[in-house]
Amino acid sequence: MSTSPSRFAAFVRGKAFTNFILTVVFLNAIVIGFQSYPEADAAYGSLLRGLDLLFLAVFTVEVILKLTVYRTSYFKDGWNVFDFIVVAASLLFMSSSFVSVLRILRVLRVLKTVSSIPSLRRIITSLFMAIPTIGSIALLMIIVFFIYAVIGTTYFAGISPDYFGDLGKSLITLFQIATFDDWANIYRPIAEVSPLSLLYFVTFIFIAVFVMLNLVVGEIVNNAANIQEDVADIEKEVSEVKADTSEIALLRSEVRELKLLLLEERQRRHDAAV
Repeated sequence: MSTSPSRFAAFVRGKAFTNFILTVVFLNAIVIGFQSYPEADAAYGSLLRGLDLLFLAVFTVEVILKLTVYRTSYFKDGWNVFDFIVVAASLLFMSSSFVSVLRILRVLRVLKTVSSIPSLRRIITSLFMAIPTIGSIALLMIIVFFIYAVIGTTYFAGISPDYFGDLGKSLITLFQIATFDDWANIYRPIAEVSPLSLLYFVTFIFIAVFVMLNLVVGEIVNNAANIQEDVADIEKEVSEVKADTSEIALLRSEVRELKLLLLEERQRRHDAAV
């Protein structure tokens, strides 16, 4: 009787069940993609909606099974909470008039891919861990943008009023330059009038794009490496615990054998005394 629940829990936690849910998530994404085409939705609308209900039923069963296995610890994982909210909201709005909300919830089900693949979860976790540092970098970038916007408005407002006519236009222009979106056509007319503008544009691109972007990427990569090290340490500790457990089991069996030998020796002495 005790093996049945453990087998059920092992099945829910196992890779086969996870891969099945991941396959359903991909199929759900394909169906959502087909529904975005009016021709396909008009021709196969009933089939696509039926498949969508089937996928929702599978996700609902998944949540029920995991709640049965994990119980209250199910909600300690943020991704489980996200899955539960998406599935519950999909069931809640299934027969409502909020069609746009239902479409958003159906698209959010695709994010279950992240909760099903450990490597993706580590990447998202590293992104969240980098948020405080990225916030500091973003504040520094805002300061850089403001300084360069004031300088650009001061020196280039008369040359290029469409791009540097005021502070707001200068900020939008600098954002466009930071994305490398047609920035050369912004620079060339100004460079014909002010050759020193080359120093302005080059220093801004170097600071705002190369330095800041590398800082963000470096912080994310650093956090991802730390997570991998933590996972490796945990796996090492688990293997050590398993080794200790096997040694304890071996010691228990040896102690049990010694007890049997002592009982046999005691019985033998008792028989000899009689």
